[in-house]
Amino acid sequence: MSKATRRDLLKGGALAGLAGIVGCKSSGSASSNTAPQATQKTQTHWEAPPKQKGNDLNLIILVSDTFRADNLAAYGSQWVDAPSLNQFAKESIVFDSFYPEGLPTIPIRRQLYTGRRIFPTHFYFQQDSVKLPGWHELFLEDVTLSETLLASGYSTALIADLPHLFKPGRNFHRGFNYFEWIRGQEIDFYAQAPRTTPDFSTLFPEDYLKLIQTTTGVRGEAFPGFLNQYTANRKRWVKRNSSIAETTATSTIDWLKENHDQGPFYLQVEIFDPHEPWDPPEHFLAKYLKEPTKHSWPEPPYIDVKVPEEGVKRMRANYAGEASNVDYWYGKVLQTIKSLGLYENSVIVFLSDHGALLNEQGQWVKGPEKLRGQVTHVPLIVHLPGNQYAGKRVSGFVQPADVLPTVLGRLNLKSPSRVTGEDLWPYISDAKTNQREYVVSSFGYIASVRTPEWNYSAVWNKEKYRGNYKPQLYDLKKDPDELTNVADQHPQVVKDLQAKLDQYIDSGKDITNGTFSEEL
Repeated sequence: MSKATRRDLLKGGALAGLAGIVGCKSSGSASSNTAPQATQKTQTHWEAPPKQKGNDLNLIILVSDTFRADNLAAYGSQWVDAPSLNQFAKESIVFDSFYPEGLPTIPIRRQLYTGRRIFPTHFYFQQDSVKLPGWHELFLEDVTLSETLLASGYSTALIADLPHLFKPGRNFHRGFNYFEWIRGQEIDFYAQAPRTTPDFSTLFPEDYLKLIQTTTGVRGEAFPGFLNQYTANRKRWVKRNSSIAETTATSTIDWLKENHDQGPFYLQVEIFDPHEPWDPPEHFLAKYLKEPTKHSWPEPPYIDVKVPEEGVKRMRANYAGEASNVDYWYGKVLQTIKSLGLYENSVIVFLSDHGALLNEQGQWVKGPEKLRGQVTHVPLIVHLPGNQYAGKRVSGFVQPADVLPTVLGRLNLKSPSRVTGEDLWPYISDAKTNQREYVVSSFGYIASVRTPEWNYSAVWNKEKYRGNYKPQLYDLKKDPDELTNVADQHPQVVKDLQAKLDQYIDSGKDITNGTFSEEL
């Protein structure tokens, strides 16, 4: 491993794409995987990835935010129309049990881009509307997939409409010598919102809007401001295309056509949909809603409120329509990949970061108190040249940190020393069986421990948590949809799983921290 530091590279002007590191200091080190492991040597600086020579296969990673696993037939979908990704799954390797370690959007990208464990997460002040532990830019010490491939002679490109990635102070473009931000999602400050709040009567019933505004919590009293920015954005971006996913996909197709024959490349595509607001193009909505509703219901509630039947019906149709729209446009990207001959010389990955509740237990979207399968179980599908292992299903728990070492292995390249994830190839080739007995998923100050039999969740940082969350336990054999909390009936199971959670936290307290700046 090279001992060059980021300071050396910044002074020498080497390795493009490493700017954007801001923040304050704290110390950090070491590593662990799904079950506690021996820690790595303490590291408090950045080490340049070595120059390597692999097999020159391309790498294409397609990400869809908030895309539930059960949107796809491979994971049991019986209602979402997704022909393109369903066909892709048949031609690829499907991982049955892919769960994030840290949620939501930004914590998951930190795992995905670095291959490194992040829980227990740490809270740093952020100039951001989102205030969550783990919700921060990459650490100075992190070595990303893009940096690793750039050092190995790859062209690296990031095309994304995910607004959290490119907010001021973020540095997730590190190591990409091309990046393109597609603007306008959610409350990205893309359009100038009017000072006078518009009329939202076509979006929601008046009594529902009043209920939301008088309820404390995420997007409660601030809901009108959220809708104001969203509607201003939508008015602007709809002039370009019927969805932002379309714009992102067509930009991706253009990049592929212009750059596919310029040597090995790594392309990361991030489509924010079907993340809310849920406002699919009409022809996709029509697949799931035969009769129009009076209100369009674009934004589901993060707080626990009673949604009238009209809203339940419309929001579920909105979500499914967005998922089908994503399928259609990623289908166009996959068609382009095939037409350019890239299907035979590229490793192609489709995955999501988390899912969303769609009125299960009367709840919607995601949150610390909602660490159930509809939120945490997401697809991971990998296609190899020559349709190698096409149709293979890989059992056993895997997590986002495993993606980086797995794809680098298929390119015949070594992972950075900070990686804690595992190359999953032995589980694909049946060289060994996945023995992981549990996975941990965290969101804010609540975390879950999932085994094949149980899903247990509890507050992991009682000093900082503000709320009244009581431990939840779901019997996955009797209750696979996780609808009935049975924690009171199984005190010994609760005790055993709490011990696993405590052990996991203890094994990672030092290794999940880091620094944001270094004196030059």
